[in-house]
Amino acid sequence: MDFDVITVGAGHNGLIASAYLAQAGYKVGVFERREVVGGAVTTEELVPGYRFDLGGSAHILIRLTPIIEELGLERFGLEYLELDPLFFAPFPDGDALFFHRDEAKTIAELEEKYPG
Repeated sequence: MDFDVITVGAGHNGLIASAYLAQAGYKVGVFERREVVGGAVTTEELVPGYRFDLGGSAHILIRLTPIIEELGLERFGLEYLELDPLFFAPFPDGDALFFHRDEAKTIAELEEKYPG
């Protein structure tokens, strides 16, 4: 098969660059060594029965760009779930911190756990 452009790696950046090239009319071949595409923004079952988002924080950044609209990614099933809390940080002693969408809620939790 003939390609105008070959992208090595089907991670987030390689896929976006390839999509823009294809949208511009180029014949693009994307090659990935792993069985799944997406690179750091994939979800994988690392522990049997539990799926882990390996890099969801990258999605926060893409949403600040026009990429989603320019490539029409909703047409292909892209849907964001607005989770709250956004992040969870467990500690070895069993304690944990939650980081919420609402900055005031996160600050209140930090002040409650770590007064003074």
